Amino acid sequence: MEPTTGPSSSEAVVAALTAQLTTIVRELSAWVQAEPRTLADVEQQTLARVKALGTALLTGVVQLSACRAPAPTVACACGHAAAFARWRLAQVRTVLGPITLRRPYYYCAHCHHGTIPLDHQLGIVAGSTSAGLDELLALLGAQEESFAQAAHVLDKLTLVHVCPNLVRAATERLGQALIAAEEATVTATWAGELPAPPAQPPERLYVSLDGVLLPTADGWKECKLGAVYTTVAEPRPAQPTAPVLRAQQASYVAAVQPPDAFGRLLWCEAARRGVDQAPTVVAIGDGAHWIWNLVAEHFPDAIQIVDWYHAVQYLWAAAVAIYGEGTDLARQWAHDRQADLWQGDIAAVLAALEAQREGGDAVAAAISYVTNNRHRMDYPRYRAQGFQIGSGLIESGCRHVIGLRLKQPGMCWQVAGAEAVATVRTWLKSGRWQEAMTLRPPRQRSYQRHAA
Repeated sequence: MEPTTGPSSSEAVVAALTAQLTTIVRELSAWVQAEPRTLADVEQQTLARVKALGTALLTGVVQLSACRAPAPTVACACGHAAAFARWRLAQVRTVLGPITLRRPYYYCAHCHHGTIPLDHQLGIVAGSTSAGLDELLALLGAQEESFAQAAHVLDKLTLVHVCPNLVRAATERLGQALIAAEEATVTATWAGELPAPPAQPPERLYVSLDGVLLPTADGWKECKLGAVYTTVAEPRPAQPTAPVLRAQQASYVAAVQPPDAFGRLLWCEAARRGVDQAPTVVAIGDGAHWIWNLVAEHFPDAIQIVDWYHAVQYLWAAAVAIYGEGTDLARQWAHDRQADLWQGDIAAVLAALEAQREGGDAVAAAISYVTNNRHRMDYPRYRAQGFQIGSGLIESGCRHVIGLRLKQPGMCWQVAGAEAVATVRTWLKSGRWQEAMTLRPPRQRSYQRHAA
């Protein structure tokens, strides 16, 4: 059925909504008086009817955008004129439920394409979702533990029922748009168009990076995560004269890419945060070679600090290998080596390890780790200058930015889908959600007909 006349007037919309509201009040009144009801019952029934009224209101108001008397012709993309052919119906899923609109359809006899100007004005595609619902789908798809859970939460919050695949499509579509925007920034930056620095560059900027393995259809793949942040000193309740450094204003980037591509992405994020203007840049990470190769290439002037806790773990593993797990000798030896490391006496740490080289692989691993990173272990100097010495923020980020969403039991991702969802989460966790919404490409559909 395709109507041949335009939509109703605003007064007709008011009249229809008034009549519907009257019906709703009468139905609810009769229902609530028929027998005792709980507040939960009344709440649920009211919400369902209010949603139906909202759907009608949205339909009526949006329909007013369509002209009652459509123009006889409109400009076609081919440069010729498209003539009005008829009214066409379109259904769009919205936050208030599906709405059906009537729009004037135009046909170009020259290129045989049709166009619906109202669709471009409203930013819709027939049979698709509204921008508002699309945002909710992507937000919940990135935030909840699964696409199915996201669909369930949406149903509970808005009474709009969708399938998990619709959530997946919206989330991955946004992720692909954000990845494209990041790649465009990298390309422009490497062509010499540097990002605009922040209005107030930080005095001290931290860069930290790590990787987390994800289950994919192509096997386990490493998703690299980078964080750029600042710190603030907060007093300890029990030791007000010894403040603790807290990370703040963290922003993230993630990619299932080789180190060189990820390094360019991380540098662009650091540049956006003012890395070129910051007087002091600190890079923190564990002992992975790819991390420090990347830091040396992209942040050559950064103060390099290997994570204190990773270093201590190597010492404890060596102690267990030498003296046995849970023994007093192992605890005492590990505490002594930890004290040496805390004071910056790397020579003493290595001497103690070398004396126990027969302890096996764990001792050899500790010797290699300390030897390769000793120039990143000047912990007394770092503490004196007020630097963080732990990579807790990026370790936590691997869990709450990536792991909690992409490493749930039974998950197996396509690599592109995993990277898309990870990217949406980095923008969300970086406080850039509204900016992400502006990067969504407009939806378009080309109508092609052989006859009008």
